[in-house]
Amino acid sequence: MSARRRWGLAALLFALILIIATFPMRLALNLSGATDAGISARDVRGSVWSGELVDPRLGALPLGTVRASLSPLALLGGGVDLAFSRADDRLGALAGRLHGSNPRGISDVSGTTSISGGLGMIPIDTIRFEGATVRFDGAGKCASAAGRIQLAVTAPIAGLDLSRGLSGPLTCAKGRAQAALASQSGMERLTLLFDGDGAYRAQFAINVDSDPAMAGALAVLGFKPGPGGFVLATSGRF
Repeated sequence: MSARRRWGLAALLFALILIIATFPMRLALNLSGATDAGISARDVRGSVWSGELVDPRLGALPLGTVRASLSPLALLGGGVDLAFSRADDRLGALAGRLHGSNPRGISDVSGTTSISGGLGMIPIDTIRFEGATVRFDGAGKCASAAGRIQLAVTAPIAGLDLSRGLSGPLTCAKGRAQAALASQSGMERLTLLFDGDGAYRAQFAINVDSDPAMAGALAVLGFKPGPGGFVLATSGRF
């Protein structure tokens, strides 16, 4: 190969790198179908290498303003692989990856965010991720799940203090992602099942230890007697 040809290839490679490095994050997200993957933001700034998403949401989960970068290799294949991080004194740290291509979902997410509207009648306020991974295939079935989550119940339920939350592992169960959570005492348990379309079903069980006053208070809130104590079942969409 002649020196002139080598210089020409080097110049072409440099031009491609420059184009990719300065390609707008907003345009890249639009072209890659990020909206179809449930990713939205009030504003998108910067390039694919170093961008900023202002008030982004993953479904019903507000992420706060995050720094973000897209994988060029995923973009070339028509997919989304977005690394994000947030360092906020008020909201706390949050970091991980969002995947818009098959299998879509999140991976290696750690940190805390709020849940808009809670889980129906269950007053969940925040969710804490601990190395959480949940990904779904093209049919919306759970392809992989790992790590743990913790849900904080800030509103009082019949006098119970659940401010320390309920925590447990993430797994796949019969095509759905499942979080089997329990309080520190083990007296309160919440099983959350959800699919790739954002539909969820939650069952919250509280063991009242034959306390008639507590049983009465829970019945007023919609709990019904069951094998695991008093149970409240709800469903909806993230």
